[in-house]
Amino acid sequence: MYMKSQLKNSFLLLLLTSFFLLSCLKKIALNAAGVFDTTASAKYITNGEKEIIFLSMHHIGKEDFYNSIKLRVDSLIKKEFIVFFEAVRAGKVRDSLQKDTLYRKGRKITGVDFVTLKSNGGYLDTAKNSLMGLKIKYKLVNQPLDLLSGFDTLKCKNIDANFLQLINACESKYGPVVLDQTDFEKNTGKKYKPEKNKERKEYFLLEFRNRLIADSILSQHNNKIVLIYGDLHFDGILKNLQTADKRFKKVDGL
Repeated sequence: MYMKSQLKNSFLLLLLTSFFLLSCLKKIALNAAGVFDTTASAKYITNGEKEIIFLSMHHIGKEDFYNSIKLRVDSLIKKEFIVFFEAVRAGKVRDSLQKDTLYRKGRKITGVDFVTLKSNGGYLDTAKNSLMGLKIKYKLVNQPLDLLSGFDTLKCKNIDANFLQLINACESKYGPVVLDQTDFEKNTGKKYKPEKNKERKEYFLLEFRNRLIADSILSQHNNKIVLIYGDLHFDGILKNLQTADKRFKKVDGL
């Protein structure tokens, strides 16, 4: 009886420890992703002519963070900077069926459920207070879809690939994305398994978009540019700029 009680207590301790560790790991992971930041970190690039300020964006965070982005953008536009920001939209699609197919192909490539993502308004399910199925207890919000909508569209531009471009580019480079029955199933209780093509995933999420952003920087007549993108884009954008002009480099400030 004593042994059985000991086992129960040991199991309970292990269970509680596991929950505690999971909670800590979630917080550490969120902290590492910058979601608790109240201001955006900045990186700087120049070739001696163009001045580029890279403000790291993340898709969920604190309200103060997004408010600080707006204030900083307003200040930089007044200093004659032009702003490029990240937003992957559907593109010029024929109907809702084509849009749905594009999102499902995107999920097949990346594992990200874009159908649910778009319907929830972001990665954070605010109704359930969960992030990609995991409950969180921190006060966070999704990146506002209209975060920069109040600014002059000539000075604040969405420079990014859309789903139609991305899927067409991926299929042209790596072959068709074939959807099967599992791609349309809902609430099966089974974990969704995307295709195992790391090259195509990297191309979809970063490579194609980084080249498009870099090309837009190079063709922009205004030499003072603010970039608002996820931090993972920085190295790829810089590499593309350096391919075109070896003078581009990261600097401590402008």
